[in-house]
Amino acid sequence: MRTTVATVWGWGDEFENVKENSNKYVSRRWREGTKECSIEIMARERIEGICYYITTYTSNPKNVGNLAERIFYVALSEGDTKVDRITIQLFDTIFSDNEEYRDSIKEVKKELKAREKIIASKFVNDPKVKSVAHGRVVVFIPQINLLCELESQVANKIVMEIIHEDFPCMISLLNSLIHSLVKEGLARRVLGYKLGRSVDDLEVGDVDVWENEVRVWLI
Repeated sequence: MRTTVATVWGWGDEFENVKENSNKYVSRRWREGTKECSIEIMARERIEGICYYITTYTSNPKNVGNLAERIFYVALSEGDTKVDRITIQLFDTIFSDNEEYRDSIKEVKKELKAREKIIASKFVNDPKVKSVAHGRVVVFIPQINLLCELESQVANKIVMEIIHEDFPCMISLLNSLIHSLVKEGLARRVLGYKLGRSVDDLEVGDVDVWENEVRVWLI
């Protein structure tokens, strides 16, 4: 699968450049064999430190700049949010067909619960953990990657990924973003969710000792 990708906007650029830069890139790079384009916005909600991505897929090159600008302002509307960058990627296939996430939130929560025992058994004997455990209670705090697939009336599909360790905070931000996307006429409804990254993808990051407790951050 042949793709081309470029950053069309970065933090510090003028806001009005989002649409102009996106349109310029597409006008130069869209080819006869191009089937789809992704517009990915990487942002961070700075109060809770939640990183998130909004990726919009379209097969209409004339719609790219408008979509990029509209979703950019949706991201900025979420409290104290910093948009780090906007990238555009062109595909010679309908890549969004691979982005299918159809679990319910109930199923996601069930999987998170099941992961707790797996995580404990996998990391309890890690050298970083064993060196400070010494009878203390060990608490594992894994990074969670939550994916959400949305049906759109103006694009092929919208996919969001929320990354943090506090699931309730993640859901709160995700629901707010969904509400804004629907309100702005960008999304129609949620199709489903799925956890990204397996336990095997995690590794020990920081290890903090708090009196009789050890907190292990898995990243």
